Amino acid sequence: MSEPYDDPGMPPRTIYDAGGGPPVAAPPLKGDLSADIAIVGGGFVGLSAALHAAEAGARVVVVEANEIGWGAAGRNAGHVSAHATKLEPQQVLQVYGPERGARLNAAGAGAPAFVEELARRYGIDIQPVRGGIIAAAHTPAAFENYRRRAEFWQAQGAPVDILDRGQAAAEIGSGRYVGGIIDRRAIAINPLAFVRGLARAALAAGVQIHGHSRVTTLQRNATGWRIATAAGSVTAGHALLCTNAYTDDLWPGLRRTIVPVRSYQVWSHPLSDNVARSILPNAAAVLDSGRLPSAVRRHADNRLQFGGGLPGFGAEHTPDLASAVRRVKELYPQIDKIEVENWWSGWVTRGIDDGWRLHELAPGLLTAIACNGRGVAMGPLMGRELARYIGGTPERDLLVPLSQPRPVFGYALRKPVGTALVHYYGWLDRTTARRVRAGRTMPA
Repeated sequence: MSEPYDDPGMPPRTIYDAGGGPPVAAPPLKGDLSADIAIVGGGFVGLSAALHAAEAGARVVVVEANEIGWGAAGRNAGHVSAHATKLEPQQVLQVYGPERGARLNAAGAGAPAFVEELARRYGIDIQPVRGGIIAAAHTPAAFENYRRRAEFWQAQGAPVDILDRGQAAAEIGSGRYVGGIIDRRAIAINPLAFVRGLARAALAAGVQIHGHSRVTTLQRNATGWRIATAAGSVTAGHALLCTNAYTDDLWPGLRRTIVPVRSYQVWSHPLSDNVARSILPNAAAVLDSGRLPSAVRRHADNRLQFGGGLPGFGAEHTPDLASAVRRVKELYPQIDKIEVENWWSGWVTRGIDDGWRLHELAPGLLTAIACNGRGVAMGPLMGRELARYIGGTPERDLLVPLSQPRPVFGYALRKPVGTALVHYYGWLDRTTARRVRAGRTMPA
């Protein structure tokens, strides 16, 4: 069975390459090192934890299996949403309680500003696209759910606007949806530039980063933890596992707490100016409410970025580009011709009911895991939380409580069941869309 960490070691070609900056110089780990904190994984969580801990005076070593930006940090859609979890803000208050839930909601709301502040502080050109991200409703029931979300944030003075059908059509450039909301706090960025920039900031703060060094063993010893690769090791008082969807069996049972799903992204050659101006004229991106959500970004050079078909659970394959293009043309019939330039794939964690989790797996061994599509926004924040906890911040002051891992129910059947559900949800989304266009409704 193909797992996320089995993907080829060469980074994919993506739409972010041109603005991503040069690769980070991170030599393989050789010899035996000692540190205060050893971090496995050089993505948003690991590098943010390293940077914040180093600035607090800790000696930190980061060990990455491939190169910086190889994993999810360099492969995502680049959305920086203003939501901490996939739960609605009212549900966050119910699940986490009024005090901690309010704190988590506030952190999610401020995540785009946090990302921009990190970029400003360390001189990272993340190429932010402002104007907000649209949540487009594919059914009246979904629209009512979005309306309640907008009203929650409006009551707190947040710039979240409700869009009726006509307003949504104008903001999206498509009349396909029954309405939606636009959260003007959210942005879109070049995530490859961001993760490479965080790595360079960490290096400048004294962090040692070693790439192309997959960790093969993790052992507790008299002084803390020892992580080892084929050519070296790091012994530290604390160890952080920051591998998320690419988690392997380094810590027994941890990868059974998430379900990685392979997602495909496609980008086009530039559209003509007249057509491009009609697509997302003001907003950074649009994400719809389907059971298999569809997202679109228009880049500054008029290239269109969109989903490449059904998500999967196995080895990478060429997606059905013809179907992907057909869906985009159905959404934007004003596009006379769209030519695919290329595509890539990566992994995101699904299969859990809330969002990010902080686990203290053993004394001195921690992880932040289960991004649920909020990696770009919340990953740097969760890395900061790991650093804060190691630095002495009480557990009660963290964004989410420390917990113990819980395996996903039916994990052994995740791939056949997940594949069946993906196809079923795809069929249901198509059926719902036809019914809505015909004036009949179905549940959201």
